[in-house]
Order: sequence, then C-alpha cells, then structure tokens
Amino acid sequence: MHRKLYFLFLIITITIFSKQAKAQDINQGLRFGAKLPYTYDIGYFNRFSTRFAIHISSQFVTIPFNNVPIGYMNLWGADENITAILDDPFLIGAGIDVGAHYYFGSDNRRYYGGMSIQWMNLLKKDIDDEVINNAFGVDLSSSDYPLGPISKPQSTKPLTLNTNYVNFGIFFGKILPLYNNPDAELRLEIGINKVIFSHHNLQSDYRYITPVTEITNTELQKTMKKYGWFPTINFYFIHKLKS
Repeated sequence: MHRKLYFLFLIITITIFSKQAKAQDINQGLRFGAKLPYTYDIGYFNRFSTRFAIHISSQFVTIPFNNVPIGYMNLWGADENITAILDDPFLIGAGIDVGAHYYFGSDNRRYYGGMSIQWMNLLKKDIDDEVINNAFGVDLSSSDYPLGPISKPQSTKPLTLNTNYVNFGIFFGKILPLYNNPDAELRLEIGINKVIFSHHNLQSDYRYITPVTEITNTELQKTMKKYGWFPTINFYFIHKLKS
C-alpha cells in the first residue's frame, strides 16, 4: 500500500513539474560560452521548473587561457618555481562541469545562483629538466636518476606531466532575454572556483624518477589546495530545444 502511495506521489510530482515547465516556457537547451579568463564551455542545460535547473558541460582550456590558472596562483602568493611546472607548453586542457541553479526574484525570476563541480585534466609535455631542478633543488641528469630500458635518443616522453584537479564553484547570474528570438537567451554570471583535489603524475620513459615524481605531486597538491582560487566572469548563449 505504501509503495503505491509513493509511486502515485512521484507521478503527481512529475506531472506538476511538467505542466509548470510548459506553462512557463521552461525547457532544455544547448549552452555555449566561456568562463573568462579560464575555459571555453559547450554543454546541455535543463530548467525543469521555475526555481531549479541543471547543466552539464565540456570544458576546454587552450589559447589564450593557457596560463591563467598559474597566473592566479602566482598572484595569490604561490612559489613561482613550483607553479612553473604547470606552465606552457601543454597539449590541451579539458574536463567536465556539472552544476545546479536556483532562481529567485520576481515572477520572471531572471536572477539565479548555483553551485558546480568541475573536473579538469591538463596534459603537459616536453618539460625542461631545469624546471624540476629549480623547483626542488635536484639534478635529473645525475646518477640519482638512473637510465631505464630505452636510450634517450629513442625517448618519446623525456619528461611529461599529467595533471587532474577538481574545483568546487559558486556563481550568481542574470538572464538576458533576446526579445527578437524567443528560442534563445543570454546569461551573464560572476563566479569563483576553488581547487579541492588534485593529482600530478610526472613521467619519463628513459629514466627512473620515482622520488622526484612523488615530490612533484605532493608540492603541487599543496600549492593548488592553498592558492587554487579562480574567479571568473561567465558568458553563455542558450539555444532552447523544442520539447
């Protein structure tokens, strides 16, 4: 009996939300934009009631945003010898952003706030040995780091770094209607993202560098946890999809 009541309640709730969404011209859409000066954003958006919405987006870090995370951390006081490990060149940065929105204000509810979780991956290649030597006072060319099974001329990854990190973000925004296009709208937001977790894997395919790999991960984790604050101004174009 209780299961039937729960099921009936679920059906009624979904029906109310569906009718409410239709009545308010609330629907799903595609989201295109940027978190300036940080990432490009392409994703999916769904405002399923007058109060709530969700989004899931792909994130990309490339020109001209390559050095923004490093620049922010240096601005807050990070050791530039440590953050230099994350500096150019890297192939590309990419990730996923998932968030929830809450709308408030008058009946049209054009203002909103929300929270998001962002996972990012940065792949950096061809790091100079001197970057690591300067950061930790080591000498990668010394006998402390013996050669591996292949020779240096055969190496394809002499020194590379793979970085993963997770941000928690909050944002506040406003909807800017396009009155000549009811199937689209603009969004303007201010937000801030904070690193809550990171992992960094330094590799070389022709020598054994495990000790400095562990140091690199530990020091970059400390740096990103303490200084990884990334404020942004966000611009989005929403193209609404027909229900």
